[in-house]
Amino acid sequence: MMTRMGNAQSGNVLFYILIAVVLLAALSFAVSHSGRGNIQQVSAERARLQAAELLEYANDMAAGVGQLRLRGVAVTALCFDHARWGGADYTHGACGDVRNRIFDPEGAGLFWKNVPAEALDSTATPDALWHIYGDNEVQDIGTTAGDASGADLLLVADALTLSVCQSLNGLLGVTDVSDAPPVDTSYGTGFYVGGFGYSATIGDEDALLAGKTAACFQKTANPPKYVFYKVLQAR
Repeated sequence: MMTRMGNAQSGNVLFYILIAVVLLAALSFAVSHSGRGNIQQVSAERARLQAAELLEYANDMAAGVGQLRLRGVAVTALCFDHARWGGADYTHGACGDVRNRIFDPEGAGLFWKNVPAEALDSTATPDALWHIYGDNEVQDIGTTAGDASGADLLLVADALTLSVCQSLNGLLGVTDVSDAPPVDTSYGTGFYVGGFGYSATIGDEDALLAGKTAACFQKTANPPKYVFYKVLQAR
């Protein structure tokens, strides 16, 4: 009798131990997956905040250009020269008049800024600089002519992370934040110095970019990278 009761009690103890092990394993699984979910949510939120910061500065730059244009400054007189570029890439004749200068208190009075480091893909060796180009046109923005007469004035930040690029497009309504960015083979990188040229049409390969004054796309030509542009002056 005592032996059978002892066996029964031992069996019950083993049963409860097995239940405890199963519950502990289930709890560990839930906690670990919850942690991953939280990390993903934090990463997505950081990407959205970085995208919002990029958009804010791009809109400020567009507003600065608009302000000078309303004062009667010609497009060809707009000057983006600043000592922080590290060179004379944006210097041209009209820069002698401070009223034409985007970054001068007598002009548009904008603050010069770098692209936020967290928004950049470190594997793409980014230079962390905004760029102002005058040799690209955007499909269905202003005149699409395939030559310098249709080139738009663009502000560009390149070598962004995929998540920031997706967040930009989500905020701009170009694509859903979970969708792959639109693609384009390449774009021109001619610094704007008071005149326009022509190297590429952005949006002639992917309809999602056509008619968009701001968007982020994947440049597929070597080296591939994610590129954000904002039209500062449509032509």
